[in-house]
Amino acid sequence: MTPGHRSDSGRGRLSAATLGLAGHLPDSVWRPGAQLAGSVLARFPTAGVQRWRGNAQTMTGQRPSPAQTRRAVVSWMRTTVTSMQLPRWSGERIDATVDHDPAQLQALRRACRDRGALVALPHMGSWDLAGAWVARRGMPVTTVAEHLPEAEFRLFVRTRERLGMRVLGYREPGTVRHLVEDLSGHRLVCLVADRDLSGGGAPVHWATADGPVPGSMPPGPAHLAVLTGAALIGAACSYRGPDRMHIELSPILEPAAGETSRQRVSQLTERLAEWFSAQIRDQVCDWHMFQPFFPDPVIPGPVIPDNRAMHPDSAGTGQ
Repeated sequence: MTPGHRSDSGRGRLSAATLGLAGHLPDSVWRPGAQLAGSVLARFPTAGVQRWRGNAQTMTGQRPSPAQTRRAVVSWMRTTVTSMQLPRWSGERIDATVDHDPAQLQALRRACRDRGALVALPHMGSWDLAGAWVARRGMPVTTVAEHLPEAEFRLFVRTRERLGMRVLGYREPGTVRHLVEDLSGHRLVCLVADRDLSGGGAPVHWATADGPVPGSMPPGPAHLAVLTGAALIGAACSYRGPDRMHIELSPILEPAAGETSRQRVSQLTERLAEWFSAQIRDQVCDWHMFQPFFPDPVIPGPVIPDNRAMHPDSAGTGQ
């Protein structure tokens, strides 16, 4: 068994086969299928959908409506299908799908060239599409794969490698050393970093609509930035229509001077959590957090109004 993923199971192989099938579904099949699944799960939510509702309510201070729950399910399914289909997309299609701020991209490119750069992302939109797009901008990507059953792990590794990414296992020996080497070699290190999988991450406060909520985040991005001097930049992806995704990049997040390395890592992780929080609140339907996240259950609140930030097109439903 390769370090970084769990031994396989019948369920894992079935999941990998289903994901592989998604890579061959035409838009005319998966889009209406996603809409139907979203409508059903909004009315009869699974445990995962109920967790998303609770997470979204804690972050925004308001209980998601059935329409927003549907959009969250559709957004997650769109991300899954996109990941599987990306290796068959043309470069032109990748470029045409992504919106960005040219000044933000230029700052990222300059940081990658001058001092090395790490991009930390929450589970929003399609981070695989973001990685494929930025690699086409002349910044080859190194990333770390989540701890998954073997069949799923291999599928995601193959898919990302076909997009030109270097993929390391989450618990693979030497991962940190490889990341440091790639930063010094001007590869862009991209890490999904809102969910603490270890249970022993850096304490942070999530900036929710009702005030700070304690939690934890992986300290890896901040640790690497402090260790190497590389620039740490947040990135958030959100859907802005049936065929568009926006990538928002933060300014470079610098640690405070004069502190110990441990304190600098903690402070830098807190700054990243603050930036993530604002992006998640603004586009919560594109936040694919269907797992336990906050330490305390949410208190029921009013239904979120269908304002512009929660317009169906912002979740990529195309309606």
